[in-house]
Amino acid sequence: MNFCSLCDVRPQSICAEMSEEEIRSISRTMAHHSVKEGHAIATEGEPVTHLNVIVSGTFRLVRMLEDGRRQITGFMFPGDFVGMSRTDSSYTAEALEPSLVCSFAHNFLDQMSEKHPGIKDRLIARGSSELAKAQDHIVLLGKNTAEERVLSFLKLVGRARRGEDRFSPRIYLSMPRQDIADYLGLRMETLSRTFAKLKKTGHLKTVSGRYVELGEAFELAG
Repeated sequence: MNFCSLCDVRPQSICAEMSEEEIRSISRTMAHHSVKEGHAIATEGEPVTHLNVIVSGTFRLVRMLEDGRRQITGFMFPGDFVGMSRTDSSYTAEALEPSLVCSFAHNFLDQMSEKHPGIKDRLIARGSSELAKAQDHIVLLGKNTAEERVLSFLKLVGRARRGEDRFSPRIYLSMPRQDIADYLGLRMETLSRTFAKLKKTGHLKTVSGRYVELGEAFELAG
C-alpha cells in the first residue's frame, strides 16, 4: 500500500481523478515530507519551482511591508495548495505546527497535465479558490466591528478544518493570538476584549488555550 492511498486530502488534491495505476506512477516522482514548526515551504521573493499540497498541519502566509512590519495575509489548511504561481513567491508560507506536504515539480505537472487533463482543470479551479480566499480577507477587513471580524474568522477556520458540509462547534486555532490579531487588523487587547464580549453574548461558550467552543448565539448568527 503506498502513501497516496492513505492520503486524507486526496479527494481535494490533483490526484483525485487518477486511477490506482496512475497514482502508483506519480507516487514515485512526487515527494512527501515533514515540515517542522517555523520552517517555510515558500519564501517571499524567491522562485517557485514546486507546488505543495498540504496533507496535515497549518501554515501562515506572511508578507513584509516596506517599513519592515509583517502582514499576515492568510492561513492554509489540509487540502490547500502552496506555490500555484510560476513567478517569484509573493509571500512566505511558514508552518504553525509540525506539518506534512506533498511536493510536485512544476515541470513534472506540465507533463502530467498533457496525459491527464483533469489535473489542469483542478489547478485552474484551485487558482480560483486562492483568489476567493484573498477576496474573503478583503471582505473580512471591511467588517464594521471587531465582533463581526472575529465571528467571520471563526467560520472560515471551522469550515477549512472540517469541510464546507461538516462544521464543528469546537474549533482548534493553531495560530497564535498575535497572528489572528494581525490578520484581522486588530490590536491584541482588542482581540482579547472581543473574545470576552462574545462569551457574554453567547456566541462563544469557552475560549481555552488554542480551542474555541461555539455557543448557540453563534449558530443562530450563522
